Amino acid sequence: MKLKFAQLPLARNKLMAQQDYCCALCGKSFKGRGAKKPALDHCHIKGTIRDVLCLNCNRREGEIWNRVRTCDKDAPIEWLAKLVEYWRRHSAPKHGGIIHPSHKSETEKRLAKNAKARAKRAAIKKG
Repeated sequence: MKLKFAQLPLARNKLMAQQDYCCALCGKSFKGRGAKKPALDHCHIKGTIRDVLCLNCNRREGEIWNRVRTCDKDAPIEWLAKLVEYWRRHSAPKHGGIIHPSHKSETEKRLAKNAKARAKRAAIKKG
């Protein structure tokens, strides 16, 4: 059965109720202060409705799907499973814990941000 556009709000609300008004991926609420905006997610290959996701998760899911298909168009789900396993395998440092030169620690990021703010204030003060 194919929905009409006018039926989308009803379908979305019904699914949100089944999901306790939370995003199916991140679990954040669609209710209350700071609530996430809901999106009715669907498969872009078959058109089938899946779940209600927050706009952010829905956007990211689509981006990831599209990018993964450029890596392995025939088996994107298997490629993602390999990626998750890769991340798990490397959750603890390997190869002696060598740090990449472009990596910035949280302290380095904070110091750079503060230096930039100081320079901006100084430039404004100079006029």
